[in-house]
Amino acid sequence: MLRIEDADLPGLADLTQDRLRTITGADEVDLLRLRYRAGKRAILHIAARTGEARNEGTLWFFKGDKGKRLARRNKKTARFDASTQVLFEPFPHDHRMPQIRNFLEKFDAAMPKLTGFEAAGTPQLLRYRPGLSCTFRCPLKDQDAAFVKLINDDDPVRLCASNRAMQRALACSDVSVAKALGLDDHISAIAYETAPGRPLDETLVQASDLSVLNRSIAALRSFWTASITPERLMGPDRLLLRARESADFVAVTAPDCAGAAGDIVARLTAALPNSDLRPIHGDMKLEHIFLDAERVTLIDTESVSLGLADYDLAQLYGRLWQAEFEGQLPRQRVERASAMVRAEAGPDFDWCLGVVAVRLAKYYAQRPAPDMAVSIMAMLERVR
Repeated sequence: MLRIEDADLPGLADLTQDRLRTITGADEVDLLRLRYRAGKRAILHIAARTGEARNEGTLWFFKGDKGKRLARRNKKTARFDASTQVLFEPFPHDHRMPQIRNFLEKFDAAMPKLTGFEAAGTPQLLRYRPGLSCTFRCPLKDQDAAFVKLINDDDPVRLCASNRAMQRALACSDVSVAKALGLDDHISAIAYETAPGRPLDETLVQASDLSVLNRSIAALRSFWTASITPERLMGPDRLLLRARESADFVAVTAPDCAGAAGDIVARLTAALPNSDLRPIHGDMKLEHIFLDAERVTLIDTESVSLGLADYDLAQLYGRLWQAEFEGQLPRQRVERASAMVRAEAGPDFDWCLGVVAVRLAKYYAQRPAPDMAVSIMAMLERVR
């Protein structure tokens, strides 16, 4: 299922389904996402099924004997496979994020501090990035659910202050951001309210017209001109670096696609934009835009940066075509919608679209599967 030749990480050389079953003790194992640094480490997020039970987990590949040492230190919650030199931790165990287990064990007590409300029921795991972050949907008594993010790669105090600043800056506009309810810096957690309305991806499935897309783009324009000063910078140099890193990753797991990704990066390198930078969302997905009758709300705003406005539109364009490729939206509707996005774009759109194309190629390269190369080339063909 996964084959990477790396002398310092020998367990990646022939990671078959049989070997995955041996490592995890599960009946079947699905590969969800790979992170990899040559000669240093690999982190493989998996879903393991045993009978009717399904759980997520992480395979950690380290250079040297770090995996064995961690297994000894966490022998009640981790297991070490000597033949592959891999450490396996079933969720919620994560040696880099012990706060996940802490949060789940003390969930009822944690919610009033995080949200101001009592918990009702159990948290639902929405997204897990091993070692980095974890997001739960948390039911509350007499309130809409809250979304709690446990974060290792950012500072909840900074995120909460940034969220409040955006709330103030956008108070009189037609766009808002999901409100931060509170934080607990002892477990690196921040809680957000449920955004009003429905996400754009769901709305586009049922929309008889595409006015929701026009509203979304108008809201983004308001966001780009708001009095927001993000600390993060996502200018052309940063985007080019991301594109190069993405192409390098594609070359590792999908070498047949390396030439196509490399050609795009070469074109990007030859013509860097020099437009003014504005506040942008920076991680624009269809599901990050919520619409109700009165307002458009952006969620997952930890990515807000100073960058090229056309990058938000290029991401929107790319995600539309990804939804078509994965069968979520009909092709004819996506053709119309993507034409609308392009019509609103500025001079840097095609350059930004090249970055998006290579980033989407990496998305599939991180998810090893028999048809991975086909998926990568299909996205590169669509997003251009």
